Amino acid sequence: MRNRKRLPGSLDEAIEMNFEAAEHSRRPMKVLADLMGVDLKTLYRWRAESSMPLNRIRQWETFCRATHVSEYLCMAPGNRVVIDIPSGKKAGVPELADTQANAAQAMALLSRFYTGNGSLDETVAAVNLTLSEFAYHRENVRKTGQPELDLFQGDER
Repeated sequence: MRNRKRLPGSLDEAIEMNFEAAEHSRRPMKVLADLMGVDLKTLYRWRAESSMPLNRIRQWETFCRATHVSEYLCMAPGNRVVIDIPSGKKAGVPELADTQANAAQAMALLSRFYTGNGSLDETVAAVNLTLSEFAYHRENVRKTGQPELDLFQGDER
């Protein structure tokens, strides 16, 4: 699937995706531990056990530059869609093409699923991604009358 963003399917996967994002941002475990003010072995234990104190998650996600755990916790009950806050700027052709491709992929997976040939997890992930993208564009269209400033444009999370 042509995702610009993979959605976590479990808490373990969300935690690993955050650590991958930190490594991609050149923030190894030692740096994260230093920034968080915890021992390196504590951070390794949290990673191995897939558990972290709730009051540390926001701080950790900020340092990882990713919010996969928060998104997973919001979406886990199955009746929520999480979107980034749109800025009200017009979407370009690449963003719309990605949304269209993901919607087409979700429809194909739905068709396969309803005929008995599709994977439940893959279908749900594709539909969640498509719903999130459409919700983002809906809010972005609503905000076009009052677009926001590009103060944090380079700060992609």
